[in-house]
Amino acid sequence: MSNDPWKDLAPPNAADAINARRVDADIPWGFFWARGVDHKCLLVLQHATDSTPHGRLPKLKGIEVTVSEASGDGDHMLVFRLLDSAHRDIFHRLCTDIIASASGADSEKEAVEVALARTWRWHHLLRGGGDGGLSAEEQKGLIGELLVMERYLLPQFPALDAVSAWHGPLGAPKDFEVGRVCIEAKARRGAATPYIAISSEHQLDDSGTDALFLHLVELDQAPSDTSDGFSVSDVATRVRGQIAKADNNAVFRFDELLSAAGFRWEDDYSDWQWIEGLSRQYRVSGDFPRITAQMVFSGVSNVKYSIAVAECEAFLAADGELEVVLRGRRHGD
Repeated sequence: MSNDPWKDLAPPNAADAINARRVDADIPWGFFWARGVDHKCLLVLQHATDSTPHGRLPKLKGIEVTVSEASGDGDHMLVFRLLDSAHRDIFHRLCTDIIASASGADSEKEAVEVALARTWRWHHLLRGGGDGGLSAEEQKGLIGELLVMERYLLPQFPALDAVSAWHGPLGAPKDFEVGRVCIEAKARRGAATPYIAISSEHQLDDSGTDALFLHLVELDQAPSDTSDGFSVSDVATRVRGQIAKADNNAVFRFDELLSAAGFRWEDDYSDWQWIEGLSRQYRVSGDFPRITAQMVFSGVSNVKYSIAVAECEAFLAADGELEVVLRGRRHGD
């Protein structure tokens, strides 16, 4: 790797210290290239306590993101640590992208927020997502999750709680977790082969839950002559507006999750218009058609399979059942 910023940084002698060099004196925010006593390469953003981020930090393979106190001066540090030296070139690209994106921030707090938002974007890329906008399937999947957020969580819970329950963009087994109540969101073409694609043996595994629902919505590309079509950006904008109206503090968390899902506000999805068909909810339990972790041999994982929609009909949830279960969770029942 050319222009390696860590090449001439020796590790410190003290276990609780780092050896750091300012990235660029012309950048108003405290970015430092650094090394720890364990020889690990670091990018550090030093900031005041009131700029400290709250909520979940990104998790990337081979890269650790933490917040800690800076020694002696009362400030805090947002630290990006490379755990696997084999990924040093990727880590360098991540760091330069973070620095470039955050350098133009109008405040230190915004610089911290932008740095984390860019990291969530890399979270999506390193999970195998593309960098040229969402594919049609990814758009449908995101719309399906946003509709669950809009119709079932935001009406019943404080906005920050509703947003925090959304785990799908983080690669979690279930898209939504409200205590021990889980929801898996799926979207499919109405005229498609009547199957639902399941991406792992954990998605429809209800062990450890009080209730697991499968929410299925039909989404088709809108005919060119219809005025009823909507884009993934339209849905994201609408849901974001509802969140901002209820609790502006939850908006940043929502934007982080959108970024982790691969969505960028600057991408143009106006040519991808969708129309919504039927939606339904299934209660996943008992003999619901599925493969669970208990069914597969030891050492087997990432099981991908499909289930026939027709075989799920016996498990249709009653009208309002999902709302009732969530309402019970809201009241601690």
